[in-house]
Amino acid sequence: MGRMDTYKMYNLAMKWEWGNGESTKIYHDPETRRNALSYRTNLSRLMTQLITEGKMDKAKNIIDLAVTKTPIDYYGYYSTLEPFAKGYYEVGQKEKARALISKLMTKYKEELLYFSTFKSSDQSFMATDIISAIERYRSLLEVMKKQRDIQFYNKNRGEFNSYNNRFSRFQRDNE
Repeated sequence: MGRMDTYKMYNLAMKWEWGNGESTKIYHDPETRRNALSYRTNLSRLMTQLITEGKMDKAKNIIDLAVTKTPIDYYGYYSTLEPFAKGYYEVGQKEKARALISKLMTKYKEELLYFSTFKSSDQSFMATDIISAIERYRSLLEVMKKQRDIQFYNKNRGEFNSYNNRFSRFQRDNE
């Protein structure tokens, strides 16, 4: 996606005028939530490059900025936060990685629980959404595994499998 000047981008991102996007007192309309995708994507790219350059403190600041300014509960698009969970691991913030992953897993479990309330015949019409939620949930387990957080992975694997098994007709592998 092109070269990135991390010095310039970091300074710009840290000075962005965010308004009151993280406020609990406003309505986060669909357009606002969609616009957050660009912020998360650009901050994710910056974080990745900062980690590559060994600038862990700056990368951590960017992760904190992204997670704080585009909170999970207001913006959705949960998969755009996965790189930040991985980033937290890479900058040595294991507990923050676990906390973010736990919040994201909760969102996927809520989606899957909702889908499980429908009859099997109706679930067939939602197969793409169900499979997407399962695979996004699985990708969080993959982050844990790749970052060698095996204890956390083992703790969460069984619960993932129980949610996945609710939709066995879609033939998704267990962990």
